[in-house]
Amino acid sequence: MSNENAAVPRHRAFSFSRIRTITVNTLTELTRLKVFYVLLVFALLLIGSSMFVAQFTFQQEFQILKDVSLGAMSIFTSLLAIVATARLIPQDIEDRTVYTILAKPVPRFEYLLGKIAGVLLLLAISTAVMGGAFLLVLYMREQAVLHATLRHMSGVPREQVDDALRVIRSSALNIDIFPGIVIIYLKACLLAALTLFVSTFATTNIFTIVVMAFIYFIGHLQATAREYWLAVIS
Repeated sequence: MSNENAAVPRHRAFSFSRIRTITVNTLTELTRLKVFYVLLVFALLLIGSSMFVAQFTFQQEFQILKDVSLGAMSIFTSLLAIVATARLIPQDIEDRTVYTILAKPVPRFEYLLGKIAGVLLLLAISTAVMGGAFLLVLYMREQAVLHATLRHMSGVPREQVDDALRVIRSSALNIDIFPGIVIIYLKACLLAALTLFVSTFATTNIFTIVVMAFIYFIGHLQATAREYWLAVIS
């Protein structure tokens, strides 16, 4: 009797290997979505913005490029977080994959952890790619402005040229950009977690997307509503 019990493999209550397997499978499934089209649209926005702001001063050009690029990153990562996460559980239920996974047996919290980890990994990759494209375009515009400034100030004393170049560099690539990119990623992670929570009791992924769209817009409009309310009562 003891030999039979010893031969039966013991089920571990928590396993990183199971979570890693679910994470990898989720990431593989999500990469088949239209995420690459999202990145393509973002790249086109970057190229288009650099063309439209060419007529402004370099401070205005860099600021508009940053605003458009970071805004595009925020919108597309948020949409990706909501749409990609909303379809995970309903798709597994429709394909009956969830029943196979939970019958392994895999605890439900490991299943959910693996799912959300796959989404967060996809968001990290997407944010890194879009952030890299943004920094590359900003660097190219910075170099173009630097070369143009050197040509126009060829007969100016060296001290003035150095001051002008320093102002240009401080207006383009600086350390303040990276916290903004991190905040965009963290916001997308929060949206993904909320979407996964809603999808656990939602009947369809359309319902989840609609609910999260309301949450997204309410979160963005609450600052405007507060300012309007303060202006009314003052």
